[in-house]
Amino acid sequence: MKNKMYVRALVAGTALAVAGSLGGWAYAVTSEPAVIVTGADHQRLTFTLAPGASQTFKLPAANRPVRIDLDKVSTNGGVQNPSEVFTALVNVDKNGAGMSWIGTNSDGSQKAGSTITSRNITNLVCGASCGIASLNVKSVAQHTVVLVQNAATTSIKGTYVINIWY
Repeated sequence: MKNKMYVRALVAGTALAVAGSLGGWAYAVTSEPAVIVTGADHQRLTFTLAPGASQTFKLPAANRPVRIDLDKVSTNGGVQNPSEVFTALVNVDKNGAGMSWIGTNSDGSQKAGSTITSRNITNLVCGASCGIASLNVKSVAQHTVVLVQNAATTSIKGTYVINIWY
C-alpha cells in the first residue's frame, strides 16, 4: 500500500516536471523570433527612413502622458556611439494648448520643454553638434509628432523601432 502511494507521487511529480519543461520549451519556440507587441497600452512601429525623410505618428488622447522609446537599428554589425536609443515622456495638453515633454537624447543628456519655446523633443546624436535624427512636434491640434532623419549627417537609410507606452 505504501509503495503504491510513493509510486503515484513519483509518477505525478514526473508528469508535472515533464509538462513544465515542455511548457518552457513551447514558450521558447513561440517567443522566437521576437513577437511584435500591441495592446491597449502599447504600440510598436517599425519603419525605414532615407536621409531627409520623415515619419509622422499620432499620440493618444490629450492629458494622457505617453512614453516614446526610439531605437535606430544598427545594420552594420556595430553599435552607434554614444547610443542608438533615445526616449521622451510627452503630454498633449487639453484643448490644443500645446505639448510638454521630458526627453533624453542618445548621449544621455536630458531636457524638458514645451511648444511654448521649442518643437524639438529628443534627438539621436553622433557628437556634440551632430544629429542623426530628431523627434519633433508636428501638430498639437492633431496630436502628432514626427521623426526626421537628418540628410546632412546621414547617407544611408535608417531603420527605426518606436515603442509608444500609454
